[in-house]
Amino acid sequence: MLFNSLDKFKRKMVMLIVLLMFAGLMMFVIPVSYVPLLGKGLGFIFLVLSILQVLEFIGSNKALIHYIRLFVGLLAGMAGVLLFSADGLFLTLLNWLVGTLPILLGGYGLYHALTYARRSGRSGWWVLVILSCLLLLFGTILFVNPWADDPRKVLYVIGGTLFYSAVVYAISLFWIWPFRRDNGSEIE
Repeated sequence: MLFNSLDKFKRKMVMLIVLLMFAGLMMFVIPVSYVPLLGKGLGFIFLVLSILQVLEFIGSNKALIHYIRLFVGLLAGMAGVLLFSADGLFLTLLNWLVGTLPILLGGYGLYHALTYARRSGRSGWWVLVILSCLLLLFGTILFVNPWADDPRKVLYVIGGTLFYSAVVYAISLFWIWPFRRDNGSEIE
């Protein structure tokens, strides 16, 4: 059972790495003129989800979870209206979200490096500490972004941060993946 949960964790980690790399590379190649269209598309998706949530609430048996889903659906509707009405909101929200993500991932990576990787006895665990601190630094740079006036540079910084986050987690897989002995057994 432990190995099944570890395998599931590794698969989720690989999927996170692939998604972060893809999102980071997309920020490099997407034209700046498409950014408002993406914001309006996301606003439309939020509005549709809001309407679906309201319709689901009407047909439900009115349990507490349905009220919570209705509240979340109404918040999504408000976010959809805001994304439709405010022009630069999508890029600002993207900047804040991508700034928060490396800080959270860097904090978790630092915690993981100091509590698990150091105790595992593997050599080079300190590399995870350095990479996690750099991830925290990249997230902080996004909040103090000196290039906030130019949307192209903002997209480059966001793409670079997402790509670096993926690289850090790809490198951290070496400390998560168990070593194999010559006879095929795994050791931690």
